[in-house]
Amino acid sequence: MKIRAVFLLFFLVGLTANLTSCANFPVQSPRNSTLANSEEDSQTREDDSLVIWWEQGYSSEANATIVRLVEAWEELSGIETNLQLKPPPIDKQLKTAIAQGNPPDIAFNSTISLIIPQLAGMGKLADVSDVIEPIRDSFNPNALAGATFLNRTIGHRGFYGIPTGMVTYNMHYWKPYLDRLGLAREDIPQDWQGFWQFWQAVRDRLHQMGETEINSFCLTLSGDSHDGKETLALFLHGNNVEVFAEDGTLVLDRPKNRQRLIETYRQLSSLYRDGFIPQEALEWTNPDDNFQFLDRQCLLVINGSLSIPSTQKQPDIPYNREEKNRYVNEIVTLSNWPNTADGNPFEIFIGTQAIVVPAEAIHVEEAKQFLAYFLQVENFKQWNEQLRGRFLPPLSELLNTPFWQDAGDPHFAAILDLQAQKTRPYPPAQNPAYADIAEEEILMGELERILREDISLEAAADAAIAGVREIVKRY
Repeated sequence: MKIRAVFLLFFLVGLTANLTSCANFPVQSPRNSTLANSEEDSQTREDDSLVIWWEQGYSSEANATIVRLVEAWEELSGIETNLQLKPPPIDKQLKTAIAQGNPPDIAFNSTISLIIPQLAGMGKLADVSDVIEPIRDSFNPNALAGATFLNRTIGHRGFYGIPTGMVTYNMHYWKPYLDRLGLAREDIPQDWQGFWQFWQAVRDRLHQMGETEINSFCLTLSGDSHDGKETLALFLHGNNVEVFAEDGTLVLDRPKNRQRLIETYRQLSSLYRDGFIPQEALEWTNPDDNFQFLDRQCLLVINGSLSIPSTQKQPDIPYNREEKNRYVNEIVTLSNWPNTADGNPFEIFIGTQAIVVPAEAIHVEEAKQFLAYFLQVENFKQWNEQLRGRFLPPLSELLNTPFWQDAGDPHFAAILDLQAQKTRPYPPAQNPAYADIAEEEILMGELERILREDISLEAAADAAIAGVREIVKRY
């Protein structure tokens, strides 16, 4: 097996527990391996081998596990394989390779990719139903819902991705700050406005006590980041904004949804302007909210995985007692979201990671053979658990293993509760037009204009609606 890698790993550093990126950390295979440090080199297909692009995880153990699994499969199948471990994100790389007619045979993206529903919609991904159907009952229905996309070229909605992880959109907070004020989880309101006002009041009381450096919320407001787009999508849902009806009809331009969009913009812009969100949040990239929360610069953060608390989940040895205390006793993962603005329960967003096979890949059938091997329970279990619990496994039986049912892990318990509630797929999986809306920053861009250019809420909402209409015309 040929292995090419440029690793981006994240480690705990110091008491502030900042995440630090480390480059050029190779995973060695027992066989001869080569390293490719350039995008151009890693895109070159030197022979007729099966090419796998695998986005590196922040866990070196998970990266090593996929190397071992690919090598074992190569021995079993006799198919020469070229595994390329790539630094995230690979979205644009994959899109470019497909456009140039030189795609890999398999591509795995560790984030909830906006381009997957787009590529599926354009007929650029292979239907992998023949991999999923034989074991369909083994999958969590939430995972399957998030990996089902519409191929507009043939009018078919089907499986154009293999689910590899379920993402619950989590809220974490620092418990010690509530302790100082004599507050407990039970004191957090469950109505939409009351919930956010609670954390504003906590910050104000802490400032009065001399804790003047802390903000209420680490909410990314940059449209360039996945986290920023996810923040807005969650607040739109919390304010009962409907962009599309269930049948795909545009409804954002209806008066009630226009007004709710205005209220969403009002809420987020007020939190920012009143100083409850750091001013730098307009410039943040995806890891920055993690950095800020772990550095105790804010009380509460929204994150699309358990990557924040998992940085504190270190081996249980005396040197790691502070990290263990932070993981078990100080960082809390909420097991529910507050009710939406109309008083109804918040439907938990479930995003689905997916492996895809480009439709024009050279080795489509061999790619599907590898994916069937990878999805064997014991193989998949090895890889998923080496991610340290960052993403829920899509195979239902793995949720009942000792790893996920660890009674001493409060964060696992919280996200298991979340995924068991009423859920909905992350919006781009429901409607490919939403993926274009998010990627082109139609809704997010207008929020940025409110904050940067001080345009009116009404003007921003109308411009956003006009932009959404233009995208819908494409469909």
